[in-house]
Amino acid sequence: MRSKRENAGKPRMDLIPLDLLVGLARVLDYGEQKYKTEDGSQNWRLGAPAKEQIASLLRHLSEITAYLHCGGVVEGSLFDKESRLPHVDHIIFNALSLRLALELECDLERDPSQEKKV
Repeated sequence: MRSKRENAGKPRMDLIPLDLLVGLARVLDYGEQKYKTEDGSQNWRLGAPAKEQIASLLRHLSEITAYLHCGGVVEGSLFDKESRLPHVDHIIFNALSLRLALELECDLERDPSQEKKV
């Protein structure tokens, strides 16, 4: 016999691959050192405009894309030159930051059917 659990409708956190979180943690740690705040708060949690997050994500993605299309005009790489961390880990961080930015700038809980068409 086991205890009763009410998990219906709750997110399945066990589906997140923990090894992917290690790369994200390394990017967060790098950013913590690079962008230290006076009060010790996590700078990234202060938010940045969604457009800035998209631009950063696309820069990292373009490096990987250029790397995979060897012989192009741009050389590309799998690792960020400054942090020496994988671009893909920066992309995961940028996606997380983009989610935060959209949460701060927009109502992500609104009904999508009510969204304006652009």
